[in-house]
Amino acid sequence: MNVMAFDTSGRWLTIALGLNDDVVFLQSFSKSRQSDTLVKDLDSLLGSNSISISDINLIGCVIGPGNFTGLRSGIAVAKAISFSLSIPIIGLKYFECFESNDPVTLIRKARKDWWYVSRFDGDGWSSEMDPTESLHQLKGKIVSEEEIDGISSYITNGPLISGYSLVQSTIRSFEKSEKIYDHVSVKPFYLQKPIAQQISEEKK
Repeated sequence: MNVMAFDTSGRWLTIALGLNDDVVFLQSFSKSRQSDTLVKDLDSLLGSNSISISDINLIGCVIGPGNFTGLRSGIAVAKAISFSLSIPIIGLKYFECFESNDPVTLIRKARKDWWYVSRFDGDGWSSEMDPTESLHQLKGKIVSEEEIDGISSYITNGPLISGYSLVQSTIRSFEKSEKIYDHVSVKPFYLQKPIAQQISEEKK
């Protein structure tokens, strides 16, 4: 089975291919919108591995939480491929792709003064948006994509999840018949409302 998986939910873009027992991927930090490079990078990764898009049997796509534009772009591409090839989409929350057997907290930038905080208690995940001032109350092992003043954490200096973990999470969910969507049913997982929607609601 050939698997394509990508994460456009944060400032790091991850695109991966699972080709039988082999996993190849690329990751890049984007200061612009993920939609500007996603399709081009997908084509590049496919071409460099002599794989046609028609050879893909399964898509893994991170559905959130994360950047609104990035999520919409990634899901739109997943929907287009799913529809054209009649293949399923595995919709993943990014923290579910982080491999850990022990309790851990992941921190990822949401917007100014706000962060996505995802906690694994050893059994399952929970996720919420927290303000910067509340991060000082966090305990235990903390992993962040960037250094945060006053917070003692393991800094990855890169994306929280690897392309390998992304592919493996996609395959595991498919084998368990979990998180399977088609080009109509897959939707973003948001922890916050779009700013435009918040402004509109406040004016009413």
